Amino acid sequence: MSLVTTLIAVGCSQFDKLKAAILDIRQENITPQRGQEDGHDNATAICIVQATLNVCIRHHQGLME
Repeated sequence: MSLVTTLIAVGCSQFDKLKAAILDIRQENITPQRGQEDGHDNATAICIVQATLNVCIRHHQGLME
């Protein structure tokens, strides 16, 4: 019973970390970009967001294994 409780707690904390990472992506990369008109800066920001999302997806897949 104690092992199950511990595993559930670890799993929940990992999902909380994943949620925080996704929210952090939005705060750091999407919200500040609204005022920028330059397409180059926007393309760079999209690449950064995509790379960070890929890391989050790999983290989630690792949790589900």
